[in-house]
Amino acid sequence: MRKEFSFEGSVYSSNKATFKTILRKHGFVWKGKLGDFIWLGNDEKVIAEFERDPERNVTLSATLIWSGKKRTDFLKELEKWAEDVGGKKAEGKSRAPSQDKRIQQELKFWDKLNKPDKERLRAEGRPNDWIKKDLREWRKKRNQKRKELIERYG
Repeated sequence: MRKEFSFEGSVYSSNKATFKTILRKHGFVWKGKLGDFIWLGNDEKVIAEFERDPERNVTLSATLIWSGKKRTDFLKELEKWAEDVGGKKAEGKSRAPSQDKRIQQELKFWDKLNKPDKERLRAEGRPNDWIKKDLREWRKKRNQKRKELIERYG
């Protein structure tokens, strides 16, 4: 199950302290990195996406994406908070296009670092059987990486 809540930047910015209080109250833990805003609960997670104006240093819009297997007390409280502050709610079962794009970008970068260069390996005298084995191992690791990214981004 997946639910999205969209906010104007000023609305989110002025109410984010309450949002963070709700996260802490329900035991969510920050697992994001620079540019990735992810909070994890026991069986659910929240991903935040922001559109910012770097020149004015303001948030233009914010989207909170909740995903979990069932309706929880946290979700109920998040829905109430979003409604109270003027957020717009949407439901969905699939990933947002921006999440698919992010997964593809990360896989593309991962491929640049990890995909065996067949031509270079042949030029260095590596046997074809070994090259095929390298490519099979790379595909297996790439599938693991893809699953990890899907788990991370919903």
